Amino acid sequence: MIALVAILAQLSIVAHAPDTASTCQAIEMSVAVAMPGRGLPRLVVPSLAPFDVLRSSPIPHVTYDSGSGGSSIAEYRFVLTTDRVGQWTIPPFEAIAGGATVRSRPLEIAVRPVSPRGSIPAVVARARIDTGLDVSFRPVAQPETVFVGQQANYEVAVFLNAAVRDRLRRNPTFFPPDMQSMLAYDLPASAEPPHRSIASHCFDALVYQRALFPLMPGRFAIPPAQLVYALPLSASFFSREETHELQTDSTVIFAIEPPLAGRPADYSGAVGSLRLATRLDTNAARVGDPMVLTVRVSGTGNVKLLPRPSVSISWATLVNGDERVTVDTTARKIAGSKEFDWVLTPRLAGELDVPPIRYSYFDPDSRRYEVASANPTRVHVGAGTLASADTVRAETLLALRTRYRGPLGTPLHQHPIFWAVLALFPLPALTATARDRRRRVVPREPDRASQLATLARLAPHPIDAGAIRRAFTSAIAERVRVAPETFTRPGALARVLRRRGVSTEIALDAENFLRQLDEAAFSPRGRLPDDAAAYAAKLYRQIDDEALPKLEILSTALGIIAIFAIGVATAHALDTNMARQSFDHGVAAYEHHDFVTARQDFIAAVAAEPRAPDAWANLGTAAWAAADTARAVTGWQRALRMEPLATDLRDRVELVHALPVSSAGYVPPIPVAWVFDLAALLWCGAWGVGAYRARRGEAAFMRDLVPIALIGGALMIGGFVLADRYAGRRLAVVRRTADLSRDPALGGELGPTAIIGEVVRVRGRQGAWTRVALDDGRDGWLDNAALIPLDAQDAVALSSD
Repeated sequence: MIALVAILAQLSIVAHAPDTASTCQAIEMSVAVAMPGRGLPRLVVPSLAPFDVLRSSPIPHVTYDSGSGGSSIAEYRFVLTTDRVGQWTIPPFEAIAGGATVRSRPLEIAVRPVSPRGSIPAVVARARIDTGLDVSFRPVAQPETVFVGQQANYEVAVFLNAAVRDRLRRNPTFFPPDMQSMLAYDLPASAEPPHRSIASHCFDALVYQRALFPLMPGRFAIPPAQLVYALPLSASFFSREETHELQTDSTVIFAIEPPLAGRPADYSGAVGSLRLATRLDTNAARVGDPMVLTVRVSGTGNVKLLPRPSVSISWATLVNGDERVTVDTTARKIAGSKEFDWVLTPRLAGELDVPPIRYSYFDPDSRRYEVASANPTRVHVGAGTLASADTVRAETLLALRTRYRGPLGTPLHQHPIFWAVLALFPLPALTATARDRRRRVVPREPDRASQLATLARLAPHPIDAGAIRRAFTSAIAERVRVAPETFTRPGALARVLRRRGVSTEIALDAENFLRQLDEAAFSPRGRLPDDAAAYAAKLYRQIDDEALPKLEILSTALGIIAIFAIGVATAHALDTNMARQSFDHGVAAYEHHDFVTARQDFIAAVAAEPRAPDAWANLGTAAWAAADTARAVTGWQRALRMEPLATDLRDRVELVHALPVSSAGYVPPIPVAWVFDLAALLWCGAWGVGAYRARRGEAAFMRDLVPIALIGGALMIGGFVLADRYAGRRLAVVRRTADLSRDPALGGELGPTAIIGEVVRVRGRQGAWTRVALDDGRDGWLDNAALIPLDAQDAVALSSD
């Protein structure tokens, strides 16, 4: 009885849960039991209705406290949920230990309905859910009938019951369907997944939303979407997962044309709820000075496909300019703006007004046509001049380079000996400081044959087999000019000796003797006769007598190298001769005004010799005369990068586009060789002065030497940067005027326009598309066929149309 009282004095139980919760929300409840000793109490769980148990811990988390005689705390955890609203009471829990029983206090939990956060997706509210399935996958298209250009929302929801949601280790993988003849925008997902309860079952919904805009009338069937998810087979962390696949039903959207009744005469197809605004880049100009007029159309709808407004100004001429689109997909209804530019050139002077601009559109919400308009804009136009309409520009043919000089001489910095000299130049200055140190005399190591003869004179004294083997193989390797490691493979020594002219008998004797040495040196049972060293020396003398002389071996290798060099030189001479012939034919064709033939001849010349600037310069000139702007710019650019001081080329590259310093096509008028030569002069001069001062005994010469050497090194780095710019890497010439695409795919949204002959920077490639950046910072994707790379070393890109 006394022991029971003691247990009751220390046994206690505490249950804890939140006071309030929302329907279908996971509620965490904990029960802690404290008792003396290390025992484990028995917990009696009451009825938890109307709550469903999502998870529970059958084995509690036990914490032992050794103080005050020792006690332990066992903690049990439960995860509950319910879809019923109200004030609910969970009865007391009971803990039994050593015949004693204690109870916790009841828990009060108020369950409230989920407060809506924004609009609930239609698929969550309307989709049919089978409560017998763990996962449901449903689509909804709303509205099902829309006007052409009106937004329809396509929604797909994955409904997961509480048990599956708890078992998922990662979100399911969703594969959206392919939607044809519609422009699609992905809508943002909800910050918190919505919930839905059906017949006491709670489901979490993962929703995918996409805004669709039909581009033509008709019936559009959206194929089924696919879902892939994996569930573990058990509760173990290392449990194998089982993959499941689900598929939605097909959905249909009907698109109809806006009504003909009440359609304005100037209606051009705009659909949405729109506003209009205009602006000029300046409110004061002169006659003949262009201004930029911008019309901004904004509102809800498919702003990407809004047509250009119709603008007419009686006192000025208008030329269509750029278009810019901004799309806002942060809301369920797509909105944004589209700006249209015109180049406005006044023809009259005075205080003038840009007249009001009207823009007719169809509002699908009100199902009627509306008109957006902008207020007039006042502009002051001063007096100026315009060129007369009959002004004619006379052009003459550009001059060719009639003398072919071939490839330019290789600069010094491209020779390996240049860098070798620079690397060795600091040595005199660095070694001169140690001239007073004692010089250690290293005895000259005798050659391998002498070492072998020394071992032979030691016979008949026992000699280590490893020493004989090293001396024997090293001597033969030195004689036949191969590495000693070559003989480790069986039969290798005999083959090498036969190739050096040694008889078969001697070669086989040497091979067999080497195998005996291997066995004696690396096997514990191997033994050698006492005269092994003498026999090794004898074999070496026989091999030395029969083998080819060392000079003959070296001359054979040099002969092979010479034959290879002659072949390379011959091939280069043939290419040079072919390039010269094509160059002369091109000059003759150009003089006869056959510009297309001349262009093709110069293409053949640069293909045979890509390092000839004269051929590249004439290629550009012939292409210019043949109205081939892209090849003209390519030829002049490559020639100028080889001869940056050529004034004729610098004038011609700007015939198409101006090239400021920041432009991709700008070529600095500084030869790369000058930078490297100046850097080498500073480097060598600094170390030469350092060597002189070191020999005179000046100890602090390094302090004055370092800044000059650093300047030389910085110039070398600048030379490499300049050489990379001249190489034209990651640069290309636009072959034809084209609009850049926002995405590397056909039918993508169009962006800024790249003009023919413009030099652009290449940012990356993806399949048949190249991402380029224009000089003003705008970028986009172009088809590879629309570009001529500047870093190509052949004329393949030039010869393709």
